[in-house]
Amino acid sequence: MRFTACPSVPTTLHKYMNLLHAPAGSRVEFGYAELFVQVATDPADDYFVDPEPDASAEQLADHELVRPFLYSGRDIEDGGFRDIEARYKAVNRAYGLHLAFAVEIFARQQRTFLFTMSLSGSMARFYRWDRSGCIVSQAFDIRQRPDTLAEFLWRFSKLSHSDRGHDLTVRMASPAEEALFKNVVREYVVSQLDVTEEALEKAISAHYHPGHVTAVRVDYQTPDKVGVDTYVVSRPVVTPLHLDGRSTRGYWAVNVATGQIGFLKDTWRTNWYGESEGEVLLHLNEAGVRNVPVLAVHGDVVIPSPLNPSTRYQETLTDRFNHMPWKARVNGKPVVISRRRHYRLVTHTVGYGLKTLRGTEELLHSAYDVFTAMRDAFAKGSRIHRDLSVGNIILVKEHDRPIRRGYLIDWDASDRVDERGESLHPGRAGTWAFLSIRMLQAELEVGKQIFKDDMEALLYVVFYCALFYLPHDCDPRDLTTMHRVFFEDREVIGGATCGGNAKFVNAMTRNLTRRVHWGSNAFKEWLDTVLTFHTPLMEQPAKGEMWEPDKLDDYWSRFLETHTLERDNRTVHRLLMRDHWDQDSPFSEPTLSLDRHHSPRNARSSPSIAGSASSGRHRRKRSLGADKDTTAAMSRSKRVREGSPPAATGPSLRRSQRIHERQSRVEVANMATSSLKAHSAHRVRGREFGRDDRTVYQLDMFYHWDDGSPYSEPPSPESGDRVQPLALQQATASDAKEAVALRVKRRPLYLDRSTLVKAILRDLLRPLRDEVSGFVSNSAEWRSSPPPPPSPRRPLRQRPLTMHGPWPALLVVSASSWRTYS
Repeated sequence: MRFTACPSVPTTLHKYMNLLHAPAGSRVEFGYAELFVQVATDPADDYFVDPEPDASAEQLADHELVRPFLYSGRDIEDGGFRDIEARYKAVNRAYGLHLAFAVEIFARQQRTFLFTMSLSGSMARFYRWDRSGCIVSQAFDIRQRPDTLAEFLWRFSKLSHSDRGHDLTVRMASPAEEALFKNVVREYVVSQLDVTEEALEKAISAHYHPGHVTAVRVDYQTPDKVGVDTYVVSRPVVTPLHLDGRSTRGYWAVNVATGQIGFLKDTWRTNWYGESEGEVLLHLNEAGVRNVPVLAVHGDVVIPSPLNPSTRYQETLTDRFNHMPWKARVNGKPVVISRRRHYRLVTHTVGYGLKTLRGTEELLHSAYDVFTAMRDAFAKGSRIHRDLSVGNIILVKEHDRPIRRGYLIDWDASDRVDERGESLHPGRAGTWAFLSIRMLQAELEVGKQIFKDDMEALLYVVFYCALFYLPHDCDPRDLTTMHRVFFEDREVIGGATCGGNAKFVNAMTRNLTRRVHWGSNAFKEWLDTVLTFHTPLMEQPAKGEMWEPDKLDDYWSRFLETHTLERDNRTVHRLLMRDHWDQDSPFSEPTLSLDRHHSPRNARSSPSIAGSASSGRHRRKRSLGADKDTTAAMSRSKRVREGSPPAATGPSLRRSQRIHERQSRVEVANMATSSLKAHSAHRVRGREFGRDDRTVYQLDMFYHWDDGSPYSEPPSPESGDRVQPLALQQATASDAKEAVALRVKRRPLYLDRSTLVKAILRDLLRPLRDEVSGFVSNSAEWRSSPPPPPSPRRPLRQRPLTMHGPWPALLVVSASSWRTYS
């Protein structure tokens, strides 16, 4: 539940009616919200834990702000694992919703900071969010201290627009400015794309939304002049979906005074005292570096104040409390908060992203243009980019060439190099998916990058675009697996994040790239050759004799001159989204967006996927268990309060249940049927077995499914199989060992499931017995067994539960001193 106050910025009646008539579940209201209160009914849903009121400065410094969730094998044996897991997910979801609401407001409004509140039971907290992090007050009981809440709301109502966090350097555009923007954007789209009528209007709508056009003030400081320009923008090309960080927005913008189109980059930079991206571009332009954007204006955002003649800039405030004794720890580590300053940059180079490529020809030519920019910057400016990625390359159509030219943008992470060719500043920079093998090593997390790291990153960018936008024979399942292991794989070793195992193995053996059969023979030739330049087979990665800038440039230029490449063979491939949805939310299900240009194998497999996704959209809001009880399928705090275990599965099966059941049934059938062909009866160890006495046995699968997801439940048998009742006979330990022997010989077994689980765990998984024994503690036979010997190894599921995803840096401040910030 949330409550939004009245908008602070005056709105027209038309916009107000749009807000009132917005559909249920819409996020439009966040474009007008001033303040929201996130309400949770249970005080235990509070994500934070306050220190003791009389805590000393040392205790405050060592205090863990985030609520710990650590459970042991004893908790599992006592049946407390599900309760702890459900409580963790309830707390995770409550704070996750609060965070999502704040992200949505920052994304839909031009803000410098934001105030919010949370209410867990009667315990309230205040929050102040900005691009460096968040300040959290101590919790207080609104029933015992209502004056604190009343004073905060009273002070908030008296604040000005800027004191509430609004950016006053942005205003609504006038009708004349909006008309100018629409006409200029239309002309530029026509010059870049060969589209007309409906396709043209669709291309324009990507940058222009009628009635939603704003005028942005850009303060610029150049060596020869200082001034202010006004640019008109509408729909952003890039929108930040996180709170802390650069939070970059990108717009097609039109200068109000000259009518010239440009690209406006609005960001929060960290090294505001150092070299800005605009200064880097200015030096590159002056040095004659090719295929980089042409700078128009740039500068830090100034706070407009007619009463204060001194220049003040929009900066974050959370970092100013780094020295306070109540600065808390998160996950055992002190929070790291850096100051950020609001910054705007405008360039004359405007284009479309690399993902809009039309075919093999445009991909390899534009990538070569980027390689030229990299070489020029290194040779003429002693600078490396350090952030080669798909999003940092744009395509611009020019009059002197038939295909679009590639430009390398976003030089804010670039750095100069020393005489050894290493960056001056240590630290891993760039996009994780495209980092080189060398920079993904744990020991180089604080290492220095070199030009060859950028060369390798460009190779991965080309490979990435080819996988998603060129024809090949990979189906969605294989593509999803390759994308995950090659571009996303990471792990933490000794506190350092590392990865690149798949890149390393592929460099030496080509185990991944050779599986892809490309539709373009020319591209296959280029990729195989460049991979060999980088690493000859079975040699050390990135140590090839040909892996030098001049040798790669010679080959690449000759290749483009001597080969005829496909111009319009764009083929869009999609990932299976099963790994990209919230398994704890009944309103989020995996879907597959189909494109009109897709690969043949993708087309054969997509109907069933699309059908399952469409059917999932019509599910009822809360999934029910087999006995129509919602507690069987949800992972909220209600399960904890009522102590309801997951309900037994019934005759109605969901798709995930059928998949689990089918896999289990096939495995058992393969082991049981091969030995029932010759004779109608056999005698094995004194027992007789018949031809048609098939009986299906299943493991207790409760530890193989996600109890937090209503779409993942233990499999249940189909009506066609006879399932042995659990209490048919009580097998002894010797019978259990005999059962294992019979199971190996693929004979049907007259044993109950619990005994079968025990036998397999003891006889086949003996090395892991002490780690998995807790999962079968509900079995009466297992409970009567002697406990496993103690093991020095850490229990399998004894680990701290931490929040998923990057969370903003957090500070905590007492509620009594909150008036300082409001």
